[in-house]
Amino acid sequence: MPLKFLFLPVCLVFSVNIPAAQLAPEHQWSAAELSLLKTLWIKNLNQQVDNSNHVVNNSVAVDLGHRIFFDKRFSSNGNIACASCHHPDKYFTDGRKTAKGLSVLTRNAPTVVGSSHHTWFFLDGRSDSLWSQALGPLENEKEHGGNRSQYAHLVFNDPVLRNLYEKIFGSVPDISDLKRFPVQAGPVKNKAASNAWKAMNKKDKQIISKIFVNIGKAIAAYETKLQPAASRFDNYIKALLNNDTAEMQKQLSSDEVKGLRIFVSKAKCIVCHSGPMLTDKSFHNISIPPRKGDTGKNLKHDWGRYTGARQVLNSPFNCRSQYNDNKNRQCDELEYIVMDRHETQGAFKTPSLRNVSKTAPYMHAGQLETLREVIEHYDNPPPVIFRKSELFLNFNLNTDEVLQLEAFLKTLDSPVNAPARLLDPPGQN
Repeated sequence: MPLKFLFLPVCLVFSVNIPAAQLAPEHQWSAAELSLLKTLWIKNLNQQVDNSNHVVNNSVAVDLGHRIFFDKRFSSNGNIACASCHHPDKYFTDGRKTAKGLSVLTRNAPTVVGSSHHTWFFLDGRSDSLWSQALGPLENEKEHGGNRSQYAHLVFNDPVLRNLYEKIFGSVPDISDLKRFPVQAGPVKNKAASNAWKAMNKKDKQIISKIFVNIGKAIAAYETKLQPAASRFDNYIKALLNNDTAEMQKQLSSDEVKGLRIFVSKAKCIVCHSGPMLTDKSFHNISIPPRKGDTGKNLKHDWGRYTGARQVLNSPFNCRSQYNDNKNRQCDELEYIVMDRHETQGAFKTPSLRNVSKTAPYMHAGQLETLREVIEHYDNPPPVIFRKSELFLNFNLNTDEVLQLEAFLKTLDSPVNAPARLLDPPGQN
């Protein structure tokens, strides 16, 4: 098993500045365990630079992305914004089992906080950059339902948006000729907009698509500013590393520390929830029950990563596309992507556990309502429902251990680490 190295002789217990007899056993960590815990510490969370987006650290791009994120005009009916599914007061989720845009969707809305640290985006990983992910919902007929020409004209005609755009990307191309650049045009399911797009020449399509891509890059610049702050768990690790036993016991209770021990050992949660974002950024089939319709019957199975892998390879906005600002275009993730394998069927991306208590309901379609249900699902894996589940062990947690693990997970809560003005619609803070 991958965690055998955790069980080391007692002689390696990490020394503390008060006698061990006065420090509860659960607070005493071996050197190997301490090393493992440190890998989860938020101080080790280094912001990865997205070289495919040259404006990701541009402050004006952040402001433009902030405006677009909350702007309901970026939809077909003027009622849907990114913030419609990613509410700041719900840790940038929506609290629903499955998201709702123009229609009710089939998947849960993940938080965007800390999303810049991911490798793949969407629950099935069908995008490989934060900016390309931002583009998907804008043209999806069930989400925002608009099209790229509509959004390009909005930027072109709105003085505030246009001013910000031109400070970042240079002059907006003149798209005032509506014969060349119809207001409603894009490779979407709406027949009129699709036909108008097909009638445009290649050069004009590229002009519109470039503006569209830049909108996504501005949104990504904004979302990159939304980061998790240090939690009580992180404060505990800091105190542990500083040998500050009083602070350790102040930050986490006895039950919370026992829950942490279960997390890294008995329940083996750390196998998939690793690193400072507590995710391995990979995809797993854990035999989650299918969604149920209004009549209580199971709905069509979601193939997850199996289809997502195909979609990202075929995406016009992936790492290999002309819109990647990194001219080297080293796309190792696409080069070595796992395709057409049984382990991708019904597999979904491992979510970050930071602020997990604030992002219920859980799983790809909100099938589990509470953290308790999630723990019980892992503790007693259900029969395999689709293809091959990775859950095959019963951890046999007793009632106290379930409560302790749940208590630990709640210590991962923290505020959003971002300027206050970015946590509300523009002009409201």
